[in-house]
Amino acid sequence: MSNIEKAQSNIKKLYKLINEPSFPIPKEMQAVHWAYIAVEFLTAASILDKKEPHFTNPKLQLTGHAIECSMKACIASIAAKPPNKHDLVQLYKVIEEHGFHLDDRSLALIVHLNHHYYQDLGTGTKFKSRYPTETSERSGGAIPPHSDMVAISNTLIEQAASRVPGILDDMFRTIPTYRANLTKFA
Repeated sequence: MSNIEKAQSNIKKLYKLINEPSFPIPKEMQAVHWAYIAVEFLTAASILDKKEPHFTNPKLQLTGHAIECSMKACIASIAAKPPNKHDLVQLYKVIEEHGFHLDDRSLALIVHLNHHYYQDLGTGTKFKSRYPTETSERSGGAIPPHSDMVAISNTLIEQAASRVPGILDDMFRTIPTYRANLTKFA
């Protein structure tokens, strides 16, 4: 056993000591958690956009993950299990089938974001803004304005909130930075 595997084994034993019994959480309640994660990642991307605008790839990854989580909040809000996918175009097709809607401009911005976040439209290379490519490929493409991506995430979260039972809708509104703080970074 290598040293890293020994360390992992020892730490795993510690984690198992504090493992609490788990119970299923209703999907609609999971929607609130998905939305919270989306807001956290989008807030981090907003800070990067304001303070370090030249860090394009990290900002695109944070933004892409926020949009992915916003869409998964929509899926969970209708008591369905979100798929373990990262393709924003495929996730949108799932939510659209359930009556969620974005305008055509927003859809185009999601396609541009997905080009950076998930798969390059020209070469088919996945996760290009996270990892180096094995061949000499161009990188780049249209970068969606960050403020537009904030608006898209908010629209999706609003739609998810409108689908859950009333008490959970109230929980959506208590997510820190959901509205007021997010707008100051947009």
